[in-house]
This record gives sequence, C-alpha cells and structure tokens, in this order.
Amino acid sequence: MGRSLWGRGNTPRIRRAGRRPAPRRLAGRWRWAAPRLALALALLLVAGIFMSPGCGCLPVSRSREEVPLEFRVERVTEEQAQEPRGLRASAALEEEKEERIAFFRERSRELALMIHARINDVRAQHGLATLAWDDLLAGIALEHSRDMAARDYFDHVSPEGKDFADRYREHGYNRTTRVGDVVYQGGENLFLGNVVESYTYDRNTGEILSYSYFTLENLADTTVDGWMESPGHRENILTPFSREGIGVWVDDDGEVYITQNFS
Repeated sequence: MGRSLWGRGNTPRIRRAGRRPAPRRLAGRWRWAAPRLALALALLLVAGIFMSPGCGCLPVSRSREEVPLEFRVERVTEEQAQEPRGLRASAALEEEKEERIAFFRERSRELALMIHARINDVRAQHGLATLAWDDLLAGIALEHSRDMAARDYFDHVSPEGKDFADRYREHGYNRTTRVGDVVYQGGENLFLGNVVESYTYDRNTGEILSYSYFTLENLADTTVDGWMESPGHRENILTPFSREGIGVWVDDDGEVYITQNFS
C-alpha cells in the first residue's frame, strides 16, 4: 500500500515589485563625507549665482505618486499594505474600471487556461510530464474562489474549518496519481490579484488620476511567477501530479481570486 502525500497548503506572502526608487546606501562612505561636503557647498554657491527664476530649472513635482497594487498569496492587513486613505476617482474612471472588471469576468476561464498552459511550460522546463486539465477539479477550485470572494476571506481553510481535501471528498473526487509506491492525492495553490496593476493619484487632493490595468496574459504570468517564487507553491507545481483544475473568480472590487487544485 502506497504512502499518501497531500500537497502543502502553506501561503507565504508574495508582493509584486513596486516602482519606487531604491534607497540610497550610505554605509562605508563617511570618511569621505567632509571633503565632499565642502566641495558640494562650493559648487552650490557658484551655481546659485547663475540660477535665477525663469532659466528653465524646474523643481520636481511630488504631488503625484504612482502606487503599484500588491499581489499576494495571503491577505495582508491595511497597516502592512500601507495604501493611501481617502482616495477617490471620477465617475468616468470608475466606469472604465467597471468595464475592465466585466471583461475579466467574461474571460475568467480563458485566464484559467492561460495559467494552466504556463504551468505546463514550467513543468516541461523541469523535465516533468504535462498536467491534464480536469473539469471536476476546476469546478471545485472555482467554488472555493467564489466562496472566498463572497465571504471575504483568503485561506485554504474555510470558516467552517474545511480544507481542500474536505472539498474533494464533498464532491466525490477521488482521483490520485501513483508513482511507484507513492500515491499523490492532491494539492492546492491560491493567488489573490486585481484587475488594476497600479494607479496614479494626486497627493494634495487625493484624486485618482488614472488606472493601469493588467492584461490577461500579464496576470497569468504574474500568478505563475508568484507561485514559483514561493517554496511551498513551487513544490506543488513540481510534484509529479497528473491533473489540475483552476478556478478564477472576479469580485465587484476587481479582486481576482485564483485557486489551483491538483491530483
């Protein structure tokens, strides 16, 4: 009788790289600070003689800031996210965003299949067999994505304490993959994204000036890249499963819940 291995269900945080400048490094440069400071002051004094109003030297405006949204495999608190408060968008921008949300909803299965294709590309690079698409698993995955959105949680375990193994049993799903004396019964990866990639706002007024949206292709890439950068999720993807199903659900705020189930 073979051993049963359930895929890991850990969800380490993944954050999408922002577009803010890297902090300057100052360590190890202090012994040169005094002579360089004197030289800098002298140059500023000379420059001040020639810099008069209207000569084309404009200050950098800091009233606008572009904020990349976070994409993660677990929900973070508002304090951790540190997103600006009290922002508002015009009716035209909100209508534009609603149209984008509707587009992603209509193409949610296409997004799931794009992710599936990219997963198989990754597995091929590691010498693993292609995963077959399983509609039953996809239905289980979609139900969990929809439930997380409806009840505002993001976890492998539902509020009732049920994990993906329980969901498999409730749907009568009992397919497994055997490799030698090892039986692989299942695994699950989660991802939470948004149709909005970033937005630009005015720091003085709090007005959102523009949204930048993901394409289906870019969000599929972001999802798979995020999983592959996380040890637990990467292990699930590179485990010798034979089937997978992916369910994508987009809520009214544009958040994209993605569940990936294996067997």
